[in-house]
Amino acid sequence: MWISRLNVQHCRVIHNATLTLSEHANVLYGDNASGKSSVLEALAVLSRGRSFRTPRIAEIITRGEHQLTVAASVEQGIISQSYPLGITKNATDTRIRINHADVQQQAELSTHVPLTLIHPGSVELLTGSPTARRAFLDWIAFYRFAEFNRTWRDYQRVLKQRNACLRDPRQRQALPQWTQQLIALQPILWRYRVDALAALQTALQDCTELLTTVSYPQLVLSSGFPVGINPQDEQQIAQFLSEKTEQECKQGFTLYGAHRADLHILLEGVPALRIASRGQLKILAVALLLAQSHAIAANATKRGIIAIDDLASELDEQNQQALYNTLRTTQQQLIITGTHHQPLKNWVADAQVFQVKHGQVVAAN
Repeated sequence: MWISRLNVQHCRVIHNATLTLSEHANVLYGDNASGKSSVLEALAVLSRGRSFRTPRIAEIITRGEHQLTVAASVEQGIISQSYPLGITKNATDTRIRINHADVQQQAELSTHVPLTLIHPGSVELLTGSPTARRAFLDWIAFYRFAEFNRTWRDYQRVLKQRNACLRDPRQRQALPQWTQQLIALQPILWRYRVDALAALQTALQDCTELLTTVSYPQLVLSSGFPVGINPQDEQQIAQFLSEKTEQECKQGFTLYGAHRADLHILLEGVPALRIASRGQLKILAVALLLAQSHAIAANATKRGIIAIDDLASELDEQNQQALYNTLRTTQQQLIITGTHHQPLKNWVADAQVFQVKHGQVVAAN
């Protein structure tokens, strides 16, 4: 699965750009603020329904326009099938089409665009909140397990209802019902995440060269419950939550469960954030994201897409070389931005090259 053609309309400085992409490596180069990152923002909107730079879609729509559109042709790998898809968004509405048919859910579109995006802010995977790390792991589970998204949505719905019961004494009589539903979903989400973590750990073994300047990380998944509570034992969870009911009613929200899980990233048994330098944290984040893309690609028809936004400029020469040596071996589609194309093209053989200037994108091969 890869994108052969990408059209972007009204995304920041890009009014209208069409790129015919290579199956393997693509390089976009140009000055700062020329529009390179806007192409990757458009890809993020196509894949996830939102930018990686702002949660407000209105901020990335070209000034003076009321909506943005991102359209693509996707190649279906070994069966050589091509089909169109796209998304149009304004400040309040979204329209999604796949193979000429309207669809309602962003998740359905996301299954066709398995994007892993690496950018200077990606270090927040280690420095930020557990929310980012849960989303990172759940992105793998989403692609590997067909029922994961339904289970995750069910959990969010039940959690919302249970929190309403905890906040409002008038709804308190429904608390046992919603608590039981929440308990039943805990073991299911736990197993999905454990399996996703196993796939991530296997894929991370292909990034050993990139990790030579750090030590190999240990990845530990916590369940959102205290140590000693088995997330697969519904009876034990029920007893625990029963004991915590008064505390949760005072707080007005659910304090324990899969929504509080975290992926702990350790170096020699110590949280990486405590002992790693800023440069080492960046390398760890890049390695984990590359491994995420390979973990997503469970088979040949689910090739991942890796987009890298000018990250090499923040790495020293040794780590740049290790990064591109790792990229040479990948089977994923690569889309990489930079201020100069020749170093990128030297590292990424047979790349399709585009120059980006004042919001215009031109093939430069």
